Amino acid sequence: MIVQVRVLVVGAMAFLAMPFAVAQYTAAAVAALNGDDAGIVLGQPCTAVEKTVEITPLADGTKIIKRTEVRKWRDSQGRFRKEKAQVEDGQEPVFEVATILDPVTNTVTTLHMDTKTASVVHLPQGALHPYVDLDDKDILTRPGVKVKVEKLDGKTIAGVYAVGRRVTRTRPPGTIGNDKTVVSVSERWVSPDIKMLLASSMDDPREQLTRQVTHLERAEPDSSLFQVPAGYTVKEAQGSPLHQVIISR
Repeated sequence: MIVQVRVLVVGAMAFLAMPFAVAQYTAAAVAALNGDDAGIVLGQPCTAVEKTVEITPLADGTKIIKRTEVRKWRDSQGRFRKEKAQVEDGQEPVFEVATILDPVTNTVTTLHMDTKTASVVHLPQGALHPYVDLDDKDILTRPGVKVKVEKLDGKTIAGVYAVGRRVTRTRPPGTIGNDKTVVSVSERWVSPDIKMLLASSMDDPREQLTRQVTHLERAEPDSSLFQVPAGYTVKEAQGSPLHQVIISR
């Protein structure tokens, strides 16, 4: 396993790029272009439901718990749709925003289903890229942070075989303004077959997060999912290449 650890210094240029990028793409589009499943995958259609639990501990011992549900669709042409909603106890999730990455038209579309509006951004060449294997991606870290990477034994998630890796980050005092050493452990599980993130977790003094695909169907989804529905007001724009804004933890 080849792993590259890259020290990331977030400077003025990244922050100057952020307002311009958000203005061009909208926040949902920026997130979609930088998401775990943003890479183009052909010939592996599927439908997935992913559930996330995020726990934020407070100084007085109180815990803030947030639950979200994500629905994903991918067709054989590599078109990808994602919807996300917060889950409240005893209530069905309400999905108001969907993002569609379309390598056929080279566009990213944001659907606001509550207002029946859509923004369609025509992307520059290379903005939609082929899927990149997890082990080929850089591990971004701040100066002074020690990183340990472990390859994990494979396991089955939602009926699909997945391979995983664990990354342990050790932040000595003063690295992020901390007065004591901070250790965080993250895991990611990806299917080498359908090339999709199936589970991930983060165990950190500032945050505990678990994410897992709970339902997966390997069938061609309805093509209408990747189109703007009739009756929507559509705004179109040309995208800027400044769409990748990454801030390391």
